[in-house]
Amino acid sequence: MDQIIEDPDKIFDNIKNQLLQGVKNRHHGFHIPVFSNTNNKKEINSRIVVLRKFDLTKMKIYFHSDIRSKKTEELKLNPNSNFLFYDNTINTQLRIKTITKVHFKDDVTYKAWKKTKLSSRKCYLAQQPPSSISPIATDSLPKHLKGTDPTQEESEKGYVNFTVVSNQIKTIEWLYLSSKGHRRLLFEMNKNQYNFHWLIP
Repeated sequence: MDQIIEDPDKIFDNIKNQLLQGVKNRHHGFHIPVFSNTNNKKEINSRIVVLRKFDLTKMKIYFHSDIRSKKTEELKLNPNSNFLFYDNTINTQLRIKTITKVHFKDDVTYKAWKKTKLSSRKCYLAQQPPSSISPIATDSLPKHLKGTDPTQEESEKGYVNFTVVSNQIKTIEWLYLSSKGHRRLLFEMNKNQYNFHWLIP
């Protein structure tokens, strides 16, 4: 990594490659980033999400969610959002500012749903919306699904709760930690082009 640490073009290419690896490899540090947004009280809400897709051409990041979750409503009101990635094996942090769009019952969700495994579809069969108050500890799944996946036919019922959240990248702030000297670089996106500014770590 030290060989490319001061070449913005190579750093940018490496960022894109690491995001792609984060989609493909569930053990990669970028596979589960922290996603943050603000609610109508201007409070910041953060949670981990699973990186499902990175579109190199459009510079978009995708994850899946439940249409009944509070964050989907919050994002419709305020689409400004932020991702935080960190991988300690490459000593790299990414802070990515995005504009979010919630897809529901459209071509984007349909294509993603067809690729979604039964074990993941199962999450969308919960009987109560995420964040609902419960008198007992429960995942709200039907009793017959405890410890097992739904059938293909039964899993289709979850599609009514399934959303794809796409996030258009505005800026990427890259931080590399090294005993030889930390480096920090800001990329400002303009379509598929970018401007960059070195920052003090």
